[in-house]
Amino acid sequence: MTRRIVDAGKSRNYLAKAENSLRMARIAIREKAYDNAVMSAVHSAINALDALTVSYLNKRASGAHTDALALVKGIFSPVEYEEMHKQFTSLLSMKNASEYQPDLMNEDDAEKSVKWAERIVGKVKERLPPNSLNE
Repeated sequence: MTRRIVDAGKSRNYLAKAENSLRMARIAIREKAYDNAVMSAVHSAINALDALTVSYLNKRASGAHTDALALVKGIFSPVEYEEMHKQFTSLLSMKNASEYQPDLMNEDDAEKSVKWAERIVGKVKERLPPNSLNE
């Protein structure tokens, strides 16, 4: 399911949210708040993909988070898409455990999630038009 967004300029807001969540994930690791690091990394990746789809397609996924993958498929080369797919689904596989389950995430989980989110945000920034970047 997708939600139409008329203003492609809003993509920079999604990118800002992605970068802020990534910054909070790094802080959470330093503070040993590993569940929060994973949660923030997941939300960073979700917002990054929203930035890209809003910029290119004037819409974003509004159903299952994996719907965003279908939207970005044509934006990346097949190899880049497969890498993005693997990283994003790996992050999503940690979402439920980090947010809703009683077991705690560990440092390794947090480090991996931040690494995947950094890669996704980096790839998205490479694809965004210069006027979409918050630099």
